Formats: sequence, C-alpha cells, structure tokens
Amino acid sequence: MDPISLSIVMLSALMHAGWNLFVKKDEDKFLSLTLMAATSAVLCALALPLLPGVNSRAWPILGVSAILHAGYRICLSLGYKYGEMSQVYPIARGATPLFVALASVAMGLSLSAWQYLGILAIAVGIMGLTFDRGFPTSHARAAIGFALGTSAFIATFTLLDSKGARVSGHAYAYILWLFVLEGLLMLMAALLKSPVRLARYAKARGRTCLVNGLVMSAAHALIIVALSRSQPALVSALREVSVVFGVIFGAVFLKESVGFVRMLCTLAVTVGLFFTLLG
Repeated sequence: MDPISLSIVMLSALMHAGWNLFVKKDEDKFLSLTLMAATSAVLCALALPLLPGVNSRAWPILGVSAILHAGYRICLSLGYKYGEMSQVYPIARGATPLFVALASVAMGLSLSAWQYLGILAIAVGIMGLTFDRGFPTSHARAAIGFALGTSAFIATFTLLDSKGARVSGHAYAYILWLFVLEGLLMLMAALLKSPVRLARYAKARGRTCLVNGLVMSAAHALIIVALSRSQPALVSALREVSVVFGVIFGAVFLKESVGFVRMLCTLAVTVGLFFTLLG
C-alpha cells in the first residue's frame, strides 16, 4: 500500500472512532446518531444526480439493508447508553467477522488457517473484554448484548450489501442510496418517538451533530477512495485500527479505566481482525 492510501485509511479509522466518541459523550445517543445520519443522507442525496441510477433488482435489497443499517445505529446507541466505549466499541467491531465466518461456514464456504486463527483471537479478546472486571453487572451485560447485536446487524448487512452492490450496476450509487434511505428511516423513527424532543434536541445540538455527521460521511468517503487505490482486503484490515483508537479515546477523553487486560484483549481483537480479513 502506498503512503497516501495508508494515510487515508488511518485518517478514516481515526474519524470513525471520533464520531463514536461523540455519540458516547452525548446525553441522547439515539438522537445524535439520527441527526448525524440525516446529515449524511442530505450529502448523499446531493451527490446522487452525478451518478447513474441503480438496477431495479437492487431496490428490494436496498430496502432491507436500510432497515438493518438503521437497526445497527439504534443498537449501537443502546450499547453506549449502558456501557463504556473501551468495551462496547471493540466488541461491536470485533464480533462482526465471527458472525460472517459462521454464516460462511453454514453456506459451505471454506476458511483459511489464518482466518480460523483470527477468529480464535477475536473470540478470546471478546471473552476477555466481557470478563475483564469479573462477572459483568446487569448494565454491563446489557452493553455487551447490544454490542454483539450491533455486530450481528453489521455482519448481516455486509453480506446483503455485497450482493446489492453487485446487482445494482453501480456500487457507488448503491452506497449513496443506502445512506439516504437510512437517514430517512432514522428521522422517521425519531419523529414517531417524539417530534417535540427531536425539535428541541436539534435546536440545542443540531450544529454539533451536523459537524459530526460530516465527519461520519467523510470517514465513509475516505474508505471508498482507499478501496479504489489499494487492495480491498488490506484496506479493510487496516481500517480496523479504529478499535485501538476507540479504546484510547475512551481512556483519554472519557476517563475510562483501561487496564492491562482490556488493552491486551483489544490488541487480540485487532490482530484477529487482520488475520480474518487478510487470510
């Protein structure tokens, strides 16, 4: 990978951990993610006229995937409501390859020895993150459950989007439409829940969410740029350095207690991610 591509991937990973930090710090995590998703939707809608339309066969996949993406955001917000970023973030990112691998094996696909080793490292790391302070409390169990739920959403829509992008005829147009639909669904959910609360939150925190929505959108855009310049497997693997950034942010900005065991488990998850994506 050339130095420019490497810098792009590292910046994207840093930005991804950064917007997760903002969500964790915000008092209303669901509404912060809603306005961020809405910002992304507007930006993507503005770019859509520059790209061709998607094949009609992709629309059913887009509809289901958009619901899954919105579910992922909601599940992530609940994980941060109950748990620490230095625990929830690595589990949410790290467990995804486990679910993808299980689905792949169930479909009869074979995995390499490196991928099996990576899955083992991730599993050990997640177990360590779960029990690094003894048996988890009810709040911690809820956080871990929502983190695993977040991973399940990611794994499911990752497999679905890989098919949707192929049949769409234009992968970038598919991605833009996906984020537009996701933002609309998040807004609809927030309006159904409490339009007054959404309006008050937008007035108080709208500008901040706008900035973080731009950061979130830029992080996605940078990965797309990197994928166009370098090997996708290498880009995907290096992208997961965000797991380490997430733990560091939790320790520095949220004053979370990140001991040796949690850091070691995070590194195990990170190494496992590299193995599963590069194997």
